[in-house]
Amino acid sequence: MLKQELETRIAKLKAKMEVKGYDAYVVSSQEDIWYYTNITYSPEERPFFIVISLDSKPTLVVPKLEEAHVQKGILDTDTVSYWDYPSPAGENWFERLSSVLHKFQHIGVEANILAEHYIRIQGGHVELCHFVAADRQIKSDYEMERIRFCANIADRTMLDIFKKASRETMVLEMSALAQIPQVELIKTKQLDPLNTNLLAVVWPAPESAMPHGVPDIYKKVGDGPNVAMTYYRINGYASECERTFFLGNPTKEETELFQHMMNARKAALSVLKPGVNAKEVDLAARNYLAQYGLIGNLLHRTGHGIGLSNHEAPFVAEGSDEVLTENMVISIEPGIYVEGVGGFRHSDTVLITKDGYELLTRAPIELGELIF
Repeated sequence: MLKQELETRIAKLKAKMEVKGYDAYVVSSQEDIWYYTNITYSPEERPFFIVISLDSKPTLVVPKLEEAHVQKGILDTDTVSYWDYPSPAGENWFERLSSVLHKFQHIGVEANILAEHYIRIQGGHVELCHFVAADRQIKSDYEMERIRFCANIADRTMLDIFKKASRETMVLEMSALAQIPQVELIKTKQLDPLNTNLLAVVWPAPESAMPHGVPDIYKKVGDGPNVAMTYYRINGYASECERTFFLGNPTKEETELFQHMMNARKAALSVLKPGVNAKEVDLAARNYLAQYGLIGNLLHRTGHGIGLSNHEAPFVAEGSDEVLTENMVISIEPGIYVEGVGGFRHSDTVLITKDGYELLTRAPIELGELIF
């Protein structure tokens, strides 16, 4: 099944290459190479490339120390190795890559390539493109199965956070809850350690007003609003779940802010369906918050794509021109942040369906369910 999945991805890329007139396409990022090969590696400073051509099997350009490893991949590929990084003249990666590319007339290069790498291979016949980024946005059944699996585990850890929540619980203890699914994956022999990252965290109030701040890990969780997050990538596929919770009854102001966050979330979800521009989803949430004088308390866009990475295209932002399509997976997470009070944010992993959307993360969302 996996081999067929990889072959289908390469076939889709080749179809786009033919339309554009490319006879070769260069892919260089770690995630993108994994997308086409399922080969796990740690690149460090040594460049990796896969060159996909119309009329021959893919060619991997890799450092010598990885040569034997990548030859055990699922797909039938050619391998060209270079000595190391840096190498003497005649043995550099760019010389080896050029030896593969020299026979092609019109070469596409995925645009996330490092500038220093692109400079080494650019010429009049080389163009930057976004074929891989576009293909990754539309999830296959194979991918959806794995994202659902990740989302389910993210939900389970969120429920563990709720069970653990007390005024005696330290932030660090909440983060340790991510070890539970990690151990389960190990015991069931389902863990790919190089493609798995499990992050559980709670921002206690008022630090929850800084969504990318680093909370004091030894601080104890207080009344709230506390923002919990399970930010997971399991065996190459990601999901995220975030919830705002309280220990004891929230104040009148906190209750009102929580409800405004929920209403902004509902506004975004209400327009979510195929054919809608991503900016319209963001504007739905923004317009609601502006109506109640809260736009100044918004620090970020409404959402982003989720797939091999926790953050990828499409971006649900007012500056986006991307149109949402069936089988895209995004987050919906408008937030309200009040200095000295805290943050109010739920985030869900959401699938765009034929007629609308499906929430893949399903932890409790209503205020009455989030007071402990």
